[in-house]
Amino acid sequence: MSTEKKIFISQEVLDALFEQGKAELKEDNTLVIHSKEAQSFKLIPGYKFLCLASGDKDPHNLVGKIFTEQELKKANADIYMDSVIYKDIAYQVETGFLGVPQTQKAEKTAQKVDEAGVDDAKKLADLLLKIM
Repeated sequence: MSTEKKIFISQEVLDALFEQGKAELKEDNTLVIHSKEAQSFKLIPGYKFLCLASGDKDPHNLVGKIFTEQELKKANADIYMDSVIYKDIAYQVETGFLGVPQTQKAEKTAQKVDEAGVDDAKKLADLLLKIM
């Protein structure tokens, strides 16, 4: 398994970056963030598990974890809009992308996000805009 840092970028954060002209998406699903040094992330569709739809305790310990669409399909999970059903348990999820750094500057950004422990879309957007 790779030890490189990856970040979860929600659709909300992407929309904010695009609206402000701070980023663009290339045809090969590479997100290019406009900053002093080139930053690019390969985007892989993913989901961040937020809570159980029922509000109960999580029997599978998935809340707070991030999975790619491919991983969820391989685990026979059903994905529908902002929910995932795994082993008959419905979870509320946040849709977005796993950003795999493609440049040295992007790796540094992913490290800063990891060190800051950012788990909220607004905080991530603020941090990305601040460190660019």
